[in-house]
Amino acid sequence: MINEQGLFDDVGKWQRKILNGYWIVVLISLVAEIVALIIKIRLEPESVPYYLIYKMLIPTSVQVTLVTVNELMERYYKKSSPLLTILTGTLIGAVLIYGNMRVIGIQYVMMIPMLVAAFHFSKKYLTFAFLMVIAELVIMYIMFPLIWTHMTIFERFALFYILTGEYLILIQLLHRGNDLLERLVRTSRSERDLLINNTIMERLSKTDALTDLYNHRTFQEYLDHLIEHCDTNKMPLQMAVIDIDNFKSINDTYGHAVGDIILKRVAGILQQSLTSDEIIARYGGEEFAIIFPEKTLEQAFEICERARESIHLLNHLEMEDRRVTVSIGLSGYVHGMEKSQFFKEVDSLLYVAKKEGKNRTVYPRDNELPVPFGGRMSF
Repeated sequence: MINEQGLFDDVGKWQRKILNGYWIVVLISLVAEIVALIIKIRLEPESVPYYLIYKMLIPTSVQVTLVTVNELMERYYKKSSPLLTILTGTLIGAVLIYGNMRVIGIQYVMMIPMLVAAFHFSKKYLTFAFLMVIAELVIMYIMFPLIWTHMTIFERFALFYILTGEYLILIQLLHRGNDLLERLVRTSRSERDLLINNTIMERLSKTDALTDLYNHRTFQEYLDHLIEHCDTNKMPLQMAVIDIDNFKSINDTYGHAVGDIILKRVAGILQQSLTSDEIIARYGGEEFAIIFPEKTLEQAFEICERARESIHLLNHLEMEDRRVTVSIGLSGYVHGMEKSQFFKEVDSLLYVAKKEGKNRTVYPRDNELPVPFGGRMSF
C-alpha cells in the first residue's frame, strides 16, 4: 500500500537532488571554461588575463557561492526553500549567459528554474520561476546589451514566446501530474480503508465482542492445530474449562448489565494471569477455556490457581462488595486422544469441581497434585 503522507514529505529528498544537479552544472561549466582557456592560450594568448578574470573566475565564483548558500541552508539550518532554489537556478542561468555572451541555446538555459519549479508540483512555484526568468531577461537586456547584438527583433520576441510556451506546457503537465497524484492518493486511501476494514472484520470474526477474548470457533481451530502439533512433536498440552459459580443468580439478582460487567472483569483477570503462550477464549455463556501448550499439568495448575484466587479476592461494588468465584476443570492431552474425548474429560472435571463445593481447580484423580478447598459463595 502506498503511504500517501510520504508523497508530500519527500521535499527534502528532491531539494538534495536539485542541489546535486546544480553542482554538476557548475562542474560542467568549469570544465568547458578550462577547455576554452586552453584554446585561448594557444590561439589568443593576449586575451587570457581578461578571460581568466571575467569569463572564468568571476562567473565560477558566483555560481559556487549561490549553490553553497543553498547547501548551508539545507545542511545546517534545515530551511532550504523551494523559492530560494528556483532563484538560484535563475541566477546560475544568468551567469552562464553572461559568461558566454551568446544567445545560442538561451531558451534552454532559462528552462533550468522552471524545470526545478516543476519538481515541486506547484503552479505557484512555476509561475514564480517564469516571472524570475522574464525579469532576468529584461535586466540583462538593459545592463548587458552586447549579449543581444546577434539577435534580431524578431528573434528576441520569439525567445519570449518560446519561454511562454514552455511555461504553458509545464502548467499543463502539472495539472496532469496533480490529477494523477489525486487518483493515486484516492487509491491509496481506498486500499488502506479496505485493509483496516478487513482487519476489523477478521478480528470481530475471531473474538468475543463482550470480553475481547477469542470466541468458541477460534478456540476450536487453535485446539485442532495444537492437538495435531502435539501428536506430531510429542508436545505437552493441557486444557482448562472455567465456569463462574452461581452466575445465573448474579443475573437474576443484579441484572444482566451487572452480569456483563462481571464477565468482562473475570475475563480480564484470567488474561492477566496468563503468559503470552496460553490461548484463552470465552467458550460460551459464563464459561471460559484455556489451552496450555508446552506446559506440564503442574505448571497449568499453578496458573489456574493463581487466577482463581485473584478472582475470589476481588470485591465487586456492583454486587454490594460481594465476591465471585470460579470452578475449574483441568486435564492433559494424551497422545492419540480424540478432541471430543479430551474436552469431555476436562468438562467432567469441571462438573466434579462444581459438585464438590465450587471455587476450586480439579484435575485427574490419579495425579499427585493436591485438590484445594476453596470458599463457597451463596446468594
